[in-house]
This record gives sequence, C-alpha cells and structure tokens, in this order.
Amino acid sequence: MDKEYLDCLKNRYVNASNEKDRVKVLEEIRRACDENPKEVAGIAVEQLKETLERIDGILIRQQMEEVLPFVSLAYIAKTYFRKSRQWLYQRINGLSVNGKPARFTPAELDTLNIALKEMGQKLASIHIIA
Repeated sequence: MDKEYLDCLKNRYVNASNEKDRVKVLEEIRRACDENPKEVAGIAVEQLKETLERIDGILIRQQMEEVLPFVSLAYIAKTYFRKSRQWLYQRINGLSVNGKPARFTPAELDTLNIALKEMGQKLASIHIIA
C-alpha cells in the first residue's frame, strides 16, 4: 500500500462518470482500509493536508482577485520582501516549487497585508489639482 495507489483511487473516484464506477472505487478503498487500516489512515491524513494547502493558495488568490490587475506584484515583491515578482506570484497562486505548493509563512502574510494597506493609504491620500 502506498500513497500513489490511494491518490489514484481518489482521482478515479472524483473523476468517475457514473455511480457504478464510484461504487467500484469505494469497494477498492474499503478493501485497502480492511487490509491496512493504519497505513491508509496515515496516507489519508497526508492527502487532507495537501488539499488544505491547495485551498489556502486558492483563498489567497481569490481574496486578491480584484486588486491584482492594478497592483504591481514586482513592486510589492521587491520593496516589502526583497524577492522577485515570480516568488510572490508563486505564493499568491499556490504554484508548485520543488514538488510542493508555495505558501506564505504567517510572517509573510503579515508583510503582504502591511504592503497592501500602505499602498491603499498612499492611493487614498492622492488628490490631483489642475
């Protein structure tokens, strides 16, 4: 029993085109659980963690969706993180880096929030006079 096998079962279940196929996959999953309950449980926990990581990335992207067209990621990355635009983009989009989804640390999320707040304050304070 390995994670790759259970990942395959999970994908087959999710992508099943009908109920009959889902029932077949569920039967395979039940057999695996009966044969190796502890191992299956450990792998299921890993799968849940991976899913939560993907959700975190999606949530950050969705929260920033409205401002991404007019906010300079290059400016934020350089000024607030001293990193490249690609580094920031990877984290906002949860892209895979070295086989794992790129994520913000709690401190980096604080920095991102500070950057967005400061930029918003600067924009709000501008008043052009003709």
